[in-house]
Amino acid sequence: MARIGRNFTGFGVLAALVFSMGCENKEGPIPNVPPTAAQTPGAILPHLQYLAAWKNFKHLILIAPISPDVVFPSAWWFHKESKDLKISLTPEEMKTLGIAHLATRLDDLPRAPEEGYGIEDARMAFNAGIYRLIKGLPVHIWADMKVSEVRVNPSSPKVMDVTLSYNNRQMIRVSCIKKVDAGGGGEFYGVGNIQYLIWPGTIK
Repeated sequence: MARIGRNFTGFGVLAALVFSMGCENKEGPIPNVPPTAAQTPGAILPHLQYLAAWKNFKHLILIAPISPDVVFPSAWWFHKESKDLKISLTPEEMKTLGIAHLATRLDDLPRAPEEGYGIEDARMAFNAGIYRLIKGLPVHIWADMKVSEVRVNPSSPKVMDVTLSYNNRQMIRVSCIKKVDAGGGGEFYGVGNIQYLIWPGTIK
C-alpha cells in the first residue's frame, strides 16, 4: 500500500480518486467499495466499516476535516484515547499512514501548532487516529454495528453526535461535522471526534 502524501490541500482531486478505487468482493454488510460522501450524520457508519475491513487509508481523506481548530485538538484526543484503551499502530501502519516521524510523540501530541508539528503533521495524525480507534474493535463487530441514535451535540449545535451500537449495546459515539468539498462537490459530513463508550478489550 502506497504511503499517503503529506499534502491534503487538493481535497477534491483526492476524494475523486477515492471514489474510483475498488476492492474485491466480500460477503456481508460491510461495503466492498468506498462509500460516497456522507450526506447525513448516520451515513458515516459505512465509512468506518469500510476502513475497518479494507484498511484503505486513502479513504480517510474523505471523512476527515482540514480546519486547524478541529484537527489539532482531535488528533491529540484520538491518540490519547487510543493509548488509554491500549490500541496501537504497527510500525508498518505508521509508515503507510505517513506518521512514522511522529512515532515517539504520537501518544502526547501538541494541541496546537508548534515548531516541528504543523498543520500537515496534525492532519496526518488526525487521519491515523481515526483508523487507530477503529482498529480497537474486530471487523465482525463492525459488520454488525448499527446507528442507534443521532442527536445534536449539547455543546455545539453544528455538531451531530452519532451513537453506534452492537447487540443493543452502545459502543462508540462519533461527533460529525459538516465539511465542504474543495472540489465543488458541496457539503457533507466528516468525523470531528470519536469516543468509546465501552472498553473495547472486553468485546470479542
